[in-house]
Amino acid sequence: MATPSSDANTADKHPNKPSIAPQIYVSANKLQRAINIETLDLLHESFGSRPNSSQQFIDVGCGTGDFTRQDLLPRCQPCRRIVATDVSRKMVEYAKENFAHPQIAYEVHDIESDVSGLVERYGKFDRVYSFFALQWAGDITTALRNVAALMTDEGECLLLFGARLTLHNVWRRIMEVDRWKPYKEVLERFIPPSHDIEDVSGLISYMLGVLKDASLKPLTCQLLSQDRNGSDPNDFIKLELSLDPVLPLLPEESKTQYKTDVAEIINKMWTEKPAGDPQLITDMFVVHATKI
Repeated sequence: MATPSSDANTADKHPNKPSIAPQIYVSANKLQRAINIETLDLLHESFGSRPNSSQQFIDVGCGTGDFTRQDLLPRCQPCRRIVATDVSRKMVEYAKENFAHPQIAYEVHDIESDVSGLVERYGKFDRVYSFFALQWAGDITTALRNVAALMTDEGECLLLFGARLTLHNVWRRIMEVDRWKPYKEVLERFIPPSHDIEDVSGLISYMLGVLKDASLKPLTCQLLSQDRNGSDPNDFIKLELSLDPVLPLLPEESKTQYKTDVAEIINKMWTEKPAGDPQLITDMFVVHATKI
């Protein structure tokens, strides 16, 4: 079995982007997908104009494509097309194979990178959507500037992304386990600065500043909160393991122990904390904005 010190050699080569297995994620994403739908239904009627057959939209961070195809596309009709992007080639290939549609064009793209190629190929977009993707960005301001760069002058964006996630509380606990301490930098890389802002007013103030720097004018900037207390910890274990950035880096002989430790941490969190405890509260930014 690999020792923690030998595993650390892998940790030194940690990626800047998560490596998520689409086959695992698609079977574990029901928690996030339900929140996506809730947000869409809450704000979809607030757009300045209704969709028409000349408009095109983009879904940034489409993942496996199931939500894009089955939930987002029907709510965007009529439209010319949706361009659905993800940083992961594996995700995009999975989406093309399993959730293809004549009105959806899947593309590999990192929202923190230059968007001029996308704009040259497709033109600008009347709406930019993104659900549970932007919290992975190493530089949220750059990511949001690129969101603005994708929008037409009259375009709008609807963005849902993590502010303070239960998932990240789990990762902080994983870091405390001696055998996984070599992977601390891997986990911290994907915990956004907003996770350590304690009060709601501070979170909103932080995001308003980021939006201003990104040349976006918020029509809505709020927190959507969910208490995980009372939910099935097994569902959350599946979600965590589908998104965990350390697991793909481990040698096969270490993965079983890692999964066991993750399950123990989550089960302990679910039993030790009362309802309303911050450890089990998930806070998400909901942003509806236009360009400044």
